[in-house]
Amino acid sequence: MQSLVTAFKYLTILGRWRESADAPTDFNNAPLWFSLVGLVIGVTLAAINYLLALHVAAEILSVLIVGLLIIATGAMPLTGTKITFDAMPQRMDGGTIFGFAAVLIVTLLKINAITIMDEKVAANITIAPALARWALVVLLHGYHDRCDQTMRAIAANTKLWHLVVTTVATLGLSMYLLGREALWIGLALSLLALSSRALLHRRHTVLTVHNLGAVTDVGEALALALITIL
Repeated sequence: MQSLVTAFKYLTILGRWRESADAPTDFNNAPLWFSLVGLVIGVTLAAINYLLALHVAAEILSVLIVGLLIIATGAMPLTGTKITFDAMPQRMDGGTIFGFAAVLIVTLLKINAITIMDEKVAANITIAPALARWALVVLLHGYHDRCDQTMRAIAANTKLWHLVVTTVATLGLSMYLLGREALWIGLALSLLALSSRALLHRRHTVLTVHNLGAVTDVGEALALALITIL
C-alpha cells in the first residue's frame, strides 16, 4: 500500500506537499502503480467530461479538461517540459523560448485532439494518461546508472516484472477500449520513451525528474493525437 501512496505522491498534485528527500526504499514497487495513477486521473477527467458534455461547448470543455489535467498533476509534467526544452544547447539568449514553445505546442495538441474526438471520448480520455505513465516504466527500467539521485532511486526499483505486469495490464485495457490500434499507440509511446532517454542522456549526461515530467507531458499529447487519428 505504501508503494501505491508513493506513486500518487510523485505523479499527482500530492507531490507538491511531499517531503523533499524520501528514502530510496519508499520507491519499492512504486512503478508498478504508475499506470493505475494515470487511469485514476483519466477516469476522473472522463467523468467530468461526461457530466458537462451536454452543457458546455466542445471547444471550451476540451480546454477545461486539459486545465484539470494540469491541476491534477500539479503542473509537474508541464514544468518538466519547459525545463527540459529550455536546457537545449542551442537555446537563445534568456533560455526560455524553446521551453515556452514546447509547452504551448503540447498543450494545444492535447486540446485540439480532445475537441475533435467524435466518439468514445470518455474511453479516450480515460486511457491516455495511463498509457503516458506506462511509458515512464519503459523509460526507467534498466537505466538507474544514468539518472540523478531521485530518478536513480525510482529507476533502481523498476524491476522487469513491473514492466511486464504494467505492459500486459495497460495494453490489455487499451485494446479493450480502443481495439487493435492500441498496440500501435503503445509501440509509439515505447519508442518515445526509449529515444527520449537516449537523447537526453547524450545531451545532459544524467536524466532528471524534469525529464520524467517532459516524457509524461509529451506522451499524453502523443497518445491523444494518435487515438484521434487512428
